[in-house]
Amino acid sequence: MIEIPTINRTKKAPKPRYQKPDSVKRLEVEYFEHKYRNSTIPQQCRFKRSFRDDTANGLAGCIEAWCKVYGAFYQRQNSQGQYDSRLKMWRKSGTTKGIADVQVTSKGRTFNFEIKIGRDRQSEVQKEVERKIKAAGGHYAIIHCYDDFLQQINIFH
Repeated sequence: MIEIPTINRTKKAPKPRYQKPDSVKRLEVEYFEHKYRNSTIPQQCRFKRSFRDDTANGLAGCIEAWCKVYGAFYQRQNSQGQYDSRLKMWRKSGTTKGIADVQVTSKGRTFNFEIKIGRDRQSEVQKEVERKIKAAGGHYAIIHCYDDFLQQINIFH
């Protein structure tokens, strides 16, 4: 008789449910008030945007909203290449390799933020860009959540 090995499959522990930080809740209120400050749109037609900081895109959205509320300049950097369907190949991006994900200019100071969520880690190229920016007197920080962003921004405000 042939014995068939059994596979012991253990379930992964479920991810803990996302708990929205108070700072993100405050951002939602501030953004809503900013958006409809001088609006003639009736109250019942106003849309309240929801924010999250547990994904890279969600955190970038929080930062963009903060910039709109506080009159700062926001730029999301994209260093990924583009697929050219005509040539059926990837083309390199014109952006500097390893550049930070987000750049914010507020009150005369420019900040470079690299967004890292979960187990995402900084590459060697990104570490070199960080070193060059700091050597030139610039501000560069790795942020994991919206509170990290606020802490970095408030250092200079």
